[in-house]
Amino acid sequence: MMTSHPPFPIGTPGLPWGAAEVATWLSRQTVKRSYQMDVLRVIDTLSSRYDVEQYGHLDYDPEKYPLFALKSRDWDDSLPCALVTGGVHGYETSGVHGALQFLDKRAASYAGRVNLLVAPCVSPWGYEVIHRWNVHAVDPNRSFRKNSPAQESAS
Repeated sequence: MMTSHPPFPIGTPGLPWGAAEVATWLSRQTVKRSYQMDVLRVIDTLSSRYDVEQYGHLDYDPEKYPLFALKSRDWDDSLPCALVTGGVHGYETSGVHGALQFLDKRAASYAGRVNLLVAPCVSPWGYEVIHRWNVHAVDPNRSFRKNSPAQESAS
């Protein structure tokens, strides 16, 4: 069962939504920007400097929503590791673009000092519709746990 739900005047406040409420909410969501253009295209330009690995995809549209992370090219198991994420909440645009800009402009200065693993857009559907929740009205940021109801978090 969902632990949080969108602040929408549907159903009983404070109770998890049922399928009908989720369907109504989902029908009101529209794509406002492109994960392909804004994120995947930039990842492609960074692939000459970083190892790019697909760590998952979102089952509701696997071709449209592959999940990628970029790694330090000269990974060294003796170094500490740092994880940088962006876009866990899709409406947090600055995290997505900040992670990508960090890779482009600053990450190289950490070479030989730390291994970097960057997942710039954890919730691509949320990014496109500019929403906190995923397509199932689940908050990925509240779902990093065993048996997660959010594919974004489970991946």
